[in-house]
Amino acid sequence: MENSKQNKFTEQIPSILPVIPTVDVVVFPNMVVPLLVLDEKIIEGINKALNKDKKILLLATKKQSEEFNGPVGIQDLYKTGTVANIIRVMNMPDGGIKILAQGITKASVDEIVSDQNSLYAKITIKEFKEIPSKIELEGKIRSILQQVEKLSSTGYMFGPDFQIILSQIQEPERVIEFILSHLNLKTEDAQKILETENMNDLLQAIYDQLNNEVEINKVKESIQTNTRESINKSQREYFLREQIRAIQKELGDDMESEVEDMKVKISQLAMSEEAKQEATRQIKRLERTAPDSMEATVLRNHIEWLVSLPWGKYTKDNADIKNAKNVLDNDHYGLDLVKDRILDFLSVRVLKEDSNSPILCFSGPPGVGKTSLGKSIAKSLGRNFFRLSLGGVHDESEIRGHRRTYVGSIPGRFIQAIKSAASSNPLIMIDEIDKIGSSSRGDPASALLEVLDPEQNSTFYDNYLGVHFDLSKVMFITTANDLSTIPGPLRDRMEIIQIPGYTHEEKVEIAKKHLIKKALQNTGLENKSFNIDDKILDELVHNYTRESGVRELERYIYKLCSKFARYLLEDKEEIKINSQNITKYLGPRKILNEELIHKNKIGVTNGLAWTPYGGEVLQVEAILMHGSGKLILTGQLGNVMKESAQAALSYIKSHSDLFEIKEEFFDKFDVHIHLPAGAIPKDGPSAGITLLSSLLSAFTGREVNGEFAMTGELNLQGGVLPIGGLKEKMLAAKRQGLKNLILPKLNQEDLIDSDKKFYDGLNLIWVDDVCDVIKNVLLPKKA
Repeated sequence: MENSKQNKFTEQIPSILPVIPTVDVVVFPNMVVPLLVLDEKIIEGINKALNKDKKILLLATKKQSEEFNGPVGIQDLYKTGTVANIIRVMNMPDGGIKILAQGITKASVDEIVSDQNSLYAKITIKEFKEIPSKIELEGKIRSILQQVEKLSSTGYMFGPDFQIILSQIQEPERVIEFILSHLNLKTEDAQKILETENMNDLLQAIYDQLNNEVEINKVKESIQTNTRESINKSQREYFLREQIRAIQKELGDDMESEVEDMKVKISQLAMSEEAKQEATRQIKRLERTAPDSMEATVLRNHIEWLVSLPWGKYTKDNADIKNAKNVLDNDHYGLDLVKDRILDFLSVRVLKEDSNSPILCFSGPPGVGKTSLGKSIAKSLGRNFFRLSLGGVHDESEIRGHRRTYVGSIPGRFIQAIKSAASSNPLIMIDEIDKIGSSSRGDPASALLEVLDPEQNSTFYDNYLGVHFDLSKVMFITTANDLSTIPGPLRDRMEIIQIPGYTHEEKVEIAKKHLIKKALQNTGLENKSFNIDDKILDELVHNYTRESGVRELERYIYKLCSKFARYLLEDKEEIKINSQNITKYLGPRKILNEELIHKNKIGVTNGLAWTPYGGEVLQVEAILMHGSGKLILTGQLGNVMKESAQAALSYIKSHSDLFEIKEEFFDKFDVHIHLPAGAIPKDGPSAGITLLSSLLSAFTGREVNGEFAMTGELNLQGGVLPIGGLKEKMLAAKRQGLKNLILPKLNQEDLIDSDKKFYDGLNLIWVDDVCDVIKNVLLPKKA
């Protein structure tokens, strides 16, 4: 019945109809839509249709890019549309018209014709090619209605009125058209459904669209359910927190009282205005933050650090310089020149407290008492002491502090030191400043420039605190083993005090006055008859240690005390230690090469070297062998030392007539120079005259006097140039029993401020020309 009506109605539709483009909407049959028309051509077409049968063709426009703002062209229209009947027309004040149109049937465009006044299309009415059986159609309609019911029950898309109207429609085609008119479809999807030629495909497309909406609705419901549960959980947590707060208040442990305590501390501390404002601001933030949140923990830690620093707390310096001298003498034996400079330094600090006195740097081998000197200075002044080791530090944040954005961030080492020292003017001992590293996380040595500069450290900024802290009242003392590794700008901020090491006699005295007492206390032998006499101490210093400091000596003394304690407990006897049985308790003697050093040999010379751990005696060996005049260097020599060897050989070749060496001799023999202890790298220019002596001895066959040791740089004119580490080298020679030392004359002034005891018993030969070296060390040729 419906199909016959439809066919009858479509027979009355002309084959040429005016075209009305629709934007963002696809009109289906029996769908009523309002349209606003402004284009004059389209309006002309509508007027002509009104004068005839009121039929028009509605064609949807294809989706344009977002940047497109121009008029719609013929090419932008889809080729399938809906023939509609104009129900009502209304003229608009701006010249446009508003129409109400109802779709009738689908139609395909055969051709679009445009003239000057209007736009027309030649059309062909489209009908479904295949229509399913009544049973199949009913089954599919029921499936669609089930999906519609699911959506209606949630109120997501279809309201109750929709269900009432839908229940009254009996014809399947009308049901489909009614559902389509209420679906929110994209233009592309709606056009695809409109163009469907098979009824089964149309029903499946509608079902898929409804099913998609059902799934979307499920996801939305799930999100809403989770949101409600989250809100309920938050409300529950709020009530629990309130109960916890009430319990804490009863126990006197609530956050409010904690915040009040912080406020009282801030008002009582002599904080800078900047620090007080920052602390107050952070407390206000803390009060607005949930107590159990991560941010509250970060804020609380920051405020606690601010209020725990000793703002405005200073210890009064002891102005008694005699007391300082007594403390230094009691704690350290020897080092008279070092103590003298320290007392000068302290005198200035006492007379003018706000003076920018220099920062001291104690440089010397390990175990000479650099750190303990810092403790003694703090003790003599009555200042709090804190030792800060920077060895191996390679992160700038260790100096300036970590930013609070990082988890587990804390202030830098210096702010931590101030807090631990509990005063704003402690003595901070910066140990191992020469061993600071650097990495991609910054250069700590550069960050130290601000700390150690009296002109800048009054406004030291720590990244964690976020405020400036005054370090100008802090006394900084640094220690180093090797000054060459300290960057120039950092070294420039410090006054270097060299501590070369101890002589044999000084070590014995230090052991008697300090080390033995300390070992007895640490081993519980204070009231026992244990004793170490001078002969045993001489044995330990001479045959077991051979070091610049006294650390190894302290270990051996402690070992002897431990042996005494063990025999006392096991065998109930008190052992007597002497020169004959010392090897039983300490093992064989460690120093066995002294006799070899003193022997006269061809091509072997005693050289003096400097290391970060003190001076050393190194033998330079040279031999000749048949060859073509090559120079072979072994023993892990650095570039500078290799160049010194080449310079020495060049000097000998250029003065071969002076040394009575035939020139062809150099072409017939290869020279091999070797420095023993090949696993240890060696470098520096100070072995120049030592290398020359060994080479000349090998070329001439004359022995080198084994009672001599030497150091000095050589130039090509035969001049002897000054070297560094003179005192350490002299001590090394003294330890090895070498009493005749050949030294550069330009280094004589280095001993002006040295204690006479330092070079007592040494025969110092000052030279400025290599000929003076050769006269002293090369023995006459044996017959």
